[in-house]
Amino acid sequence: MSHTLINLTLPIVIQEIENVLDEYPEHPYQLAFSIHELRQKLIAHILSHVPNRYVVEEVQKSSSDPKLHYFSPLKERLHLETVVHGSILHILRENADWVSRHIPHI
Repeated sequence: MSHTLINLTLPIVIQEIENVLDEYPEHPYQLAFSIHELRQKLIAHILSHVPNRYVVEEVQKSSSDPKLHYFSPLKERLHLETVVHGSILHILRENADWVSRHIPHI
């Protein structure tokens, strides 16, 4: 029987990024993180600063929604939201020159 490792944290992080970015202006925040490379850097940065949870499932069962396996307590969700806000600013600062070349100024 074959098994697969599922990161339960990743879909939660991706959803939280969407939720938080909705609070920010389109320029430059939403535009910057619509660029795949920066979005991946943001996701990686956040995942390196929050606890990650995984499950191992049989391949036949792995089609289930990973979010159904794990609901984080309020304290963890608030921590994740704080990390996402900080990571957005960190990634933009760290890549300011690159962003200024790829996103036209209004």
